[in-house]
Amino acid sequence: MMNIEATKSISAAKPDASAPKSANTVSLKAICAELKLDPRLAREKLRVAAREAKKFPELAKAHRPRSAWEWVKGSEAEIQARAALSA
Repeated sequence: MMNIEATKSISAAKPDASAPKSANTVSLKAICAELKLDPRLAREKLRVAAREAKKFPELAKAHRPRSAWEWVKGSEAEIQARAALSA
């Protein structure tokens, strides 16, 4: 006998990507649209900035590897991310 739970697709376990994010969150996609930047180059700049913990301490603390670049609106990490992207 096959367990019904085991036959569910893997995508069923993932949260719905089309679900709206918290209204309190700012994504990199939104910042890139606002600043007219290429998201790929923006991610590259943010990775470099996140390694510079002395210059961007909150950005370094806020980001986790393999997770989305998003911040709480108005947070110090968001401000530092914008500064890193505009530099």
